[in-house]
Amino acid sequence: MNINKKEQELIDEVFEHFDFDEVHKVMKLMNWKWMISYDSYEIPSLERIKSSAKARIEGAIECAKNSKRKTKDIEFFSSSGGIKASAWKNTYGQITNIQLQFILTEWQAGED
Repeated sequence: MNINKKEQELIDEVFEHFDFDEVHKVMKLMNWKWMISYDSYEIPSLERIKSSAKARIEGAIECAKNSKRKTKDIEFFSSSGGIKASAWKNTYGQITNIQLQFILTEWQAGED
């Protein structure tokens, strides 16, 4: 996947400010395990959490870039194992924002 300079700057900013240590601490406290292989689970290492986060971000960016929709303010996202990355683009198809979240719980009902 091709990441341009602006996108890389956004990724770098997220990685600079996102508290990966806190995520790792919570995962250990909750005994939150990820599948490692077909029948093997373990609490992910800090490096594995970061690697997964990068993959989620790249997936959200790729989804946004590949979408034919020219509307702005549409969230494109990729999530797995509690890690959710979102990307938004402008009407020219340029990625303008990315977000990384660690989600423990969420609820929504009704219409927007």
